[in-house]
Amino acid sequence: MKIKGIFSVTVVVVAAIMAFNTKASAQVKYFQGYVILLNGDSLKGEIKKNLKREFDNFTKASFRKKEGAEVKSFTPAKIKEYCVDGTIFVSRNVDGEQVFVKIISKGAVNLYESQIEVMQMNDIKVKSDYYMEKAGGEFVKVKSSKFKKQMTDAMADNEEIVKAIEEKKYDYENIVEVVNAYNKTASN
Repeated sequence: MKIKGIFSVTVVVVAAIMAFNTKASAQVKYFQGYVILLNGDSLKGEIKKNLKREFDNFTKASFRKKEGAEVKSFTPAKIKEYCVDGTIFVSRNVDGEQVFVKIISKGAVNLYESQIEVMQMNDIKVKSDYYMEKAGGEFVKVKSSKFKKQMTDAMADNEEIVKAIEEKKYDYENIVEVVNAYNKTASN
């Protein structure tokens, strides 16, 4: 009787471990991509992407030439940029530290997202910050308290968008929308 009980518990534990491992490996996949090294050389292959935890892509790029090949991890200090599944991450200096930022919108004003982990009520949360740079301009953090001024300064050549910002049709929560709208009209 005890052997059957031990066997049953063992089967349940093994099944649970297998289910967990299958679930964990299903969250991380490799997608087509590339890495651009500091010297400008490009490596084409596959980049690991964690579908459940995007933050991982902001900390390193795990690259392999093909399935089964050796995996190399690159930090923001070691490469200029990488692309995974069509999403581009570039290395930028933020507060004195090289980090990966994701390109959200590209055009007359480039918009980037950076993610950091913060401790909140004894729980680790991921927080997004946004940065922008106008062609030939500085890479600056967009602050919610200075959103209106920063956006109207950067987009002063588009009266319609400036008016919409001033009338609060756009605010910090709509940052992607306002930059995309500006870039769309700036390219026409």
